[in-house]
Amino acid sequence: MDIFAPCYAFNESALIKATGFYPYFLALSSSEGPVVTVGGRSVIMLGSNNYLGLTHHPEVMEAAHQAIDRYGTSCTGSRFLNGNLDIHEALEVELADFLKKEAVLVFSSGFLANCGTVGLLGSPEGSVVFSASENHASLIDGIRMARRAEVRVYDGPDDLARQLSQAPAWPHALVVTDAVFSMTGRVADLRALVELKQKYGFRLYVDDAHGIGVLGAHGEGTAASQGVTDGVDIIFGTFSKSLASLGGFVAGERQVIEYLRHNVRTFIFSAALPPASAAAALAALRVIRRDTSLSAQLWEKVAFYRESVEACGYHTMGSTTPIVPLLVGSESLALRMCTEALELGIFSTPAIHPAVPFGQALIRTAVTPAHSFDQLKKGVEVFATLAKRYPIPRITGGALPVANRMDLTYLAPSI
Repeated sequence: MDIFAPCYAFNESALIKATGFYPYFLALSSSEGPVVTVGGRSVIMLGSNNYLGLTHHPEVMEAAHQAIDRYGTSCTGSRFLNGNLDIHEALEVELADFLKKEAVLVFSSGFLANCGTVGLLGSPEGSVVFSASENHASLIDGIRMARRAEVRVYDGPDDLARQLSQAPAWPHALVVTDAVFSMTGRVADLRALVELKQKYGFRLYVDDAHGIGVLGAHGEGTAASQGVTDGVDIIFGTFSKSLASLGGFVAGERQVIEYLRHNVRTFIFSAALPPASAAAALAALRVIRRDTSLSAQLWEKVAFYRESVEACGYHTMGSTTPIVPLLVGSESLALRMCTEALELGIFSTPAIHPAVPFGQALIRTAVTPAHSFDQLKKGVEVFATLAKRYPIPRITGGALPVANRMDLTYLAPSI
């Protein structure tokens, strides 16, 4: 068989494009944060991860410009050899202090950080990796790299406790979980995981990409918000959300970080984070630590928007974060509604399988302090219009609606 046969057989994107409701790879020709230009039209961006609205903060932008003037556009090599800048090290020091961990290692992307670190930590002979069922793809791929590990998937703390009860202690185990699950905004119960860790002795790796900057008294993240920072062995974060840049990092014990610095292949064999990206992330971190008004603005606007869309009939799946999912059930309906929302002036993103379970498709929206109340009201008006136009599911008896993959019911062109 031709190794390219799966490529030639792939037709799902073509089927969706044929309907006229293809919401992916939309080219943005300009951005002002909460407003972007798509196809020559200005639309309100409700589909980004710019949780604190810092991508256009003047201090963040100025820091990036100055870094280019000082260092150029690229490091042209790995940090291990010739691309290590003083600004990388400054970023690591300030992140460690912010997160109350001994040390930090900065990678050129979040995916590389998760994939390489989890893959390495899970590699010793006899290892067991417990993975939360909703984990991000970068964690899943990292676990796949840990080829000698036994992999077990768990669905919440109770299921993890059941599996752990099969042995009195698990010092050879690594439990890996997202802190905030990216599609639904659901927050993991880290307190329960830390209690299990204290009982069974495993190591705990927490991906807090969507929590750092927004959760915790000062934005220190999910572990801090639940009072268990010391109980989490490794905290992962990314610069592409609240920190308004690009890249990722892991934080933990100094000796563990030193080991990772000299052994993680995705760090050693990747070009260093570009100067402008490192400078922007560092500037954003300093703004977060200084400007306490950002948090107050964020949660006021999140509460307004979430309550408003719920009043329109949407189920927001219990999210307590800036991620506000709108459950629609049918995958094809999610695609169509996002396309029509864009036509009405709102950029949102569909979340369908495999990002969410079959039949639990949703429209993923997110609120930032940079949004004005008028912009959020416009978003509510658009989704209210779509809720009247199409049936949206209501939850009864705790059951979620079920739909078939690639159900084209709502993709048929209107007559």
